[in-house]
Amino acid sequence: MKDFLVVKDPEVAKLFADPSRRSILHNLRHYEMTPYQLAKVLGKNVSSVTHHLNALEKAGLIEQTRNVVKGNLIEKFYRTTARRFIISYTLSEGLVPGSEDIARWSKEICESAVLSFGVFGYDVPKQKIGKLLNLVEKYSSSEQIAYEEVVSRQKAPVQVDHAALKLLVSLLRDIHLYKSPDFLNTLNEISAELEDAK
Repeated sequence: MKDFLVVKDPEVAKLFADPSRRSILHNLRHYEMTPYQLAKVLGKNVSSVTHHLNALEKAGLIEQTRNVVKGNLIEKFYRTTARRFIISYTLSEGLVPGSEDIARWSKEICESAVLSFGVFGYDVPKQKIGKLLNLVEKYSSSEQIAYEEVVSRQKAPVQVDHAALKLLVSLLRDIHLYKSPDFLNTLNEISAELEDAK
């Protein structure tokens, strides 16, 4: 199993929009499971889970790991092909034909973040929301590009636990971003906008 898989195909990326498929991937990332076990955990019927498994397997996101014969039944076990899937920034920005829905979803996430600053004590005036949204989208895009570049450099599986791997990748991403004057300017502009909103 790879640590990371960068998804660059818009049709594969669209599979992540379905909550059932995301739940299946989450479970299979942690455990090798059968369709029956997944159906029980997710509260779905086996035929529905099997349908999702077929789509995920065809896309290369999961794989069969083994078959177990029980009487005249064959139980198929599945797992994800990577510990973490990353939607490529080229899709998040709608740069690839067919990725417009993914770009819209990415924009909605940034908008939701901007509208939630108040929860942390930043009262952003309505007339500043548009500017702040543009800055947050730029920040998010820069962060995604750096993250993808870091994980694309991985040469071999890392033999550390999830928390250590997450820390390592975050550190390498932040070093990459620290070297970008454009990213630092964006961060400074966001900081100045938030300072005014305290």
